Amino acid sequence: MMDEPVATIEKSKKIKAINKETIHHICSGQVVLDLAIAVKELVENSLDSGATVIDVKLNDHGKTCISVNDNGSGVLEQDFKGLGLKHHTSKLREFIDLTEVNTFGFRGEALSSLCALSELSIVSRHSSSEHGFKLEFDRNGVLTKKEPCARERGTTVHVRNIFKNLPVRAKEFQKNLRKEYARAIQVLYGYCLVSTDIKITCYNLVSGKSPNLIVATRNSDNVLDNVNSVFGKKALDGIVTLELQSPNEATLQEFNLPDNVTVDFDWECYVSVCDHATGRSSPDRQFFYVNGRPCDLTKVSKLVNNVYHKYNNKQYPFVFLNIKLDRQSADVNVTPDKRTIFFTQERLILATLKFSLTAKWDKMQGNFTAKTLTELNFGLKRAISPSYAHPPAKRLQTSPSVLHKARDDIKLRKKPMNAEMTISLTMIKEKLKARENVVETPANTKKRIKYRIQMEGDQGDAEKELQRELTKDSFGKMEIIGQFNLGFIIARLDEDLFIIDQHATDEKFRFEKLSNGTKLKTQKLIVPKSLNFNALNETILIEHQQTFEDNGFTFKIDEQAESGKKIELIGMPVSGGWQFGQEDIEELAFLIREGGAENKEKHIFRPSRVRQMLASRACRSAVMIGTALNTSEMQRLITQMAEMQSPWNCPHGRPTIRHLLSLLLINK
Repeated sequence: MMDEPVATIEKSKKIKAINKETIHHICSGQVVLDLAIAVKELVENSLDSGATVIDVKLNDHGKTCISVNDNGSGVLEQDFKGLGLKHHTSKLREFIDLTEVNTFGFRGEALSSLCALSELSIVSRHSSSEHGFKLEFDRNGVLTKKEPCARERGTTVHVRNIFKNLPVRAKEFQKNLRKEYARAIQVLYGYCLVSTDIKITCYNLVSGKSPNLIVATRNSDNVLDNVNSVFGKKALDGIVTLELQSPNEATLQEFNLPDNVTVDFDWECYVSVCDHATGRSSPDRQFFYVNGRPCDLTKVSKLVNNVYHKYNNKQYPFVFLNIKLDRQSADVNVTPDKRTIFFTQERLILATLKFSLTAKWDKMQGNFTAKTLTELNFGLKRAISPSYAHPPAKRLQTSPSVLHKARDDIKLRKKPMNAEMTISLTMIKEKLKARENVVETPANTKKRIKYRIQMEGDQGDAEKELQRELTKDSFGKMEIIGQFNLGFIIARLDEDLFIIDQHATDEKFRFEKLSNGTKLKTQKLIVPKSLNFNALNETILIEHQQTFEDNGFTFKIDEQAESGKKIELIGMPVSGGWQFGQEDIEELAFLIREGGAENKEKHIFRPSRVRQMLASRACRSAVMIGTALNTSEMQRLITQMAEMQSPWNCPHGRPTIRHLLSLLLINK
């Protein structure tokens, strides 16, 4: 007789507390995420100390060492031991003190975290001390060395080999060093602009080369002087003060606010005028603050750009917005870097900002208001383009039998889809989007309705839906149904029908091919032109000369010249009647800075005007509306979509493909 099997019971593993050193090591990487936050925390400490002069030095773009020197109050000798320890701060003692904090830092986490992530040393002299002290700390923030040294009043913090104790983070940091460096300088710009009566300088030191001045302010007493110091005198062109105006009744209703609400906050705000010559090609000069604290106000930024695009939809405004409100109305204790802020009056701030911006820009535009623009902008409905200006096509019948017949004979019309046809096709979907979302097939298997966005609905949502449901392989599996209106291909994938714009999709394929392979011709200038660049753009240009040459720009570079005067333009791209200039170079520098080194091999960065030129070439050579296509020609256009980096829209913004309807919603 066999023994019965004995059930084995796995013993539960004992739950143990994580030791403090491990906790400290884990949490430190969550406080200082990148180079920008490290620089931010050190500069904030200097500002909190009452410094009027702050010098930032980055060795090898911050990889080797980050040094921040100030003339602030210095540190008392009795406080040395607590400098590197977790949760030690002079700013608060109890939770209730958070509402009264009027300095940048208060958590006591930054220096402690930097101890865990790098080699931290501090040299400081308090005003009451006869000499300074050099301090060194271990990775737990414990003071390990203290020795007297000579220095003036103030503090210098050295952070060497940042992220050395996090190997994966260190590898990513070095891989994306240029992007991290650019982000850090962009964050530093925010403090340079808002810090009046304070001189801030930043140098980058590369071994074997003279120090490169990145940015310098001049102890000015107003923001616009700081803008001049950071970005140059030309940056002030077209910048105006935005006065705070209480929102009208209609705006209050839009944001679900009562009519009797009171605006009890103020701001200091400067924005660009909305003329097409004064905006910027990218949102690289938009700075937001709450009570002087630089922060990321996503909803505010989105609102400003959306309103601006009603007047100038090709550019972005310069924005400096410092919202001044009661400290108890904002919570900065949301994320470790304190750049995310919650408001108790968020909707009122947004309503006030929208009304003030609209009033300002409406006045500049005279009678050409946002309403006029809205009436002119048909968006993605193709009737707006001169090349598609045809009489409205007849409406399709909404009977399902028409759609079945289309499978065999869809070459019915000679005019492209316009606004009325878009509505007609949507009517079909709407009469059918009334049925159940899940349809039971004869085999008793349930199939999911994948596409829900209406054709005239939010086009961003429609694009996301297509990206989610379609892969590159999907295009190769599509079955050609036929051509519609001599301008559109109807294709089927499983239980879904799609409509594909033959001109837009071919144009996008040709555009990507031109964009990735075209090197523009260069015409030499008779007299070289000096470029008034800030130091950051100067560095980017020097390090990415090939990208600029691919776009037709050539330069003479004098590495020994002072910052801002190292580069002369000696050649510009030429192509027909297209004109290019310094704004195109600045935009290209921004694209490189935001795109990062990791994207260099995927595509060549192109400024918007070069993109427009290439888009124009692609448009002229693409299959035109009104051209009859056979099955193999239609198949070629669909197959091309699998080869594109982004197949959803043509370079002019028109959709290449949209979901037409689900066959699951049609009765037999």
